[in-house]
Amino acid sequence: IYYKYYMKSKVLNKYIQLCNSSESHNSDLVSKLEDTTLYNQYSLVNKFDETLSKIYKEKNSDENLVLTFNYTKVWDVENIRNFHGDLDNGNIIFGIDYDKLNNNFKKSPIEFSKSYRVLEIGLTSTFDISSDIDIIKIYGHGLGKADYSYYQSIFDSVDLYHGKTKIMFFWSDYEGKEKEQIHKDFVKGVTNLIEEYGTTFTNKDHGRNLFTKLLLENRLTIEEIPVNALFLNV
Repeated sequence: IYYKYYMKSKVLNKYIQLCNSSESHNSDLVSKLEDTTLYNQYSLVNKFDETLSKIYKEKNSDENLVLTFNYTKVWDVENIRNFHGDLDNGNIIFGIDYDKLNNNFKKSPIEFSKSYRVLEIGLTSTFDISSDIDIIKIYGHGLGKADYSYYQSIFDSVDLYHGKTKIMFFWSDYEGKEKEQIHKDFVKGVTNLIEEYGTTFTNKDHGRNLFTKLLLENRLTIEEIPVNALFLNV
């Protein structure tokens, strides 16, 4: 069970890395990865990794940084940070968004905020979010308001309004809900996130037209990850 979960995570991570916002679609990636998903034995894992690395180098040689809200580390990535700790180190945290505490209490109980607990436990790193990042890719996050401050910090770092950074949001179909509704809810979540970020601008005109600006400049896309096809042979 763990092995399948591990391999699915590696395939999914690599698929997202290979996706390029400049392309109209990335359906060809599934076929490119199909030949590398014949790994029913542990001995094939290294060959699988080597093949994926070769595909990736042909596509993009830039460095990748992974920020995750999960508590697990199921693949080998050099530049990865678990925002809220990880199970391996036993330092996972739960908390409330700092801004929400300030807005709802006269005297904020900051010890319940995520930021406070990150600092208290010592979850620091040398992870650098530079202003020259080409693409930010987001997948598997509920886009809830509790984590808006993280997105604000990231978008501020790349100067989202004046910069050239593109943002790709990914979603997947799942059981228990109509696919059309899943997509509709996700688009609404993305819209709310961008519009909420726009309200933080000093220049309110820029804040109001941020969403439109990103669309006009083709710097904001939403794409489905076909997990059923992607994991067909896993």
